[in-house]
Amino acid sequence: MPFKEPQYARPIKEKENFKILPREWAAEEKFDGHRLIVDTGSDGKDLFGKPTVTAWSRNGIVRILPPHIRLMLERFPAGIYDGELIVPKQRSYGVTVLEDETKRVFMVFDAMELVGKDVTKYTYDERRGFLREIFNSNVLAGGIGIERMTRDGEWSVKLAESFNVDDMDEVTKLRDIIWARDGEGLILKKRDSVYQSGKRPKDWRKVKALRSAKLAIIGFHEGLMGPTSVIVLRDGEGNETSVKWKNLEMLERTQADPKKFIGQLLWIEYQERTPDGSYRHPRWDHLDNDTDARPR
Repeated sequence: MPFKEPQYARPIKEKENFKILPREWAAEEKFDGHRLIVDTGSDGKDLFGKPTVTAWSRNGIVRILPPHIRLMLERFPAGIYDGELIVPKQRSYGVTVLEDETKRVFMVFDAMELVGKDVTKYTYDERRGFLREIFNSNVLAGGIGIERMTRDGEWSVKLAESFNVDDMDEVTKLRDIIWARDGEGLILKKRDSVYQSGKRPKDWRKVKALRSAKLAIIGFHEGLMGPTSVIVLRDGEGNETSVKWKNLEMLERTQADPKKFIGQLLWIEYQERTPDGSYRHPRWDHLDNDTDARPR
């Protein structure tokens, strides 16, 4: 079975008039791990009668699954599942730590194909119903052997929880609960939405926590838009990162006089700091001397 690209969530913009109506949206936790598409034997079984389980990253790169997760997925009905490989209570970089391999869990939150049938045209609620049936009956009814569990005794494959949200107050409350335990955020999904592989439609929306920092511009790297396309920044601790310009106007100003910007301070938004001091997913916010920027 060839790789199928996952559907993506669109961020909710600050000035967007986003509304929640009763029974229109469901909410799931946005996990901080590695997105995986997993095929559990849609191409049949191997010489020993086991499903040929294959996993890909969101970019279509084949990933090797830990043995305890593969053993669990071999019990699933043939299908193509969408989910996130995580280490509970850790950030995404924890997934790459070899010592934590036996702690990894695969959180399933959607499906594109089940027992040879394309389910992408079914609604979110219908697809969730199929997954609940699998987890409640086919997979878990016989119990889980110790070899299919994590080192901490967790099930190696879980169904992500789905919450009903009827208004923005409920979304905010759920978001704050997740943020309070250092979770990444929420994914809001329209209950009547179909699954659109490779697309970023408005019926999947993400809510993430962003932090701010002020760094000095120390130089530029060449990119697709020219020699000053990428801004190189350094913070007071000596950590470096890079961002792209916010708009074409600012890019043209740097191309006209790059030296003018060296040493200027730039506010960035980022998701979090990694243990080595790096900034995850940094992006331009505003120059420190930008009088039109919102106050900090």
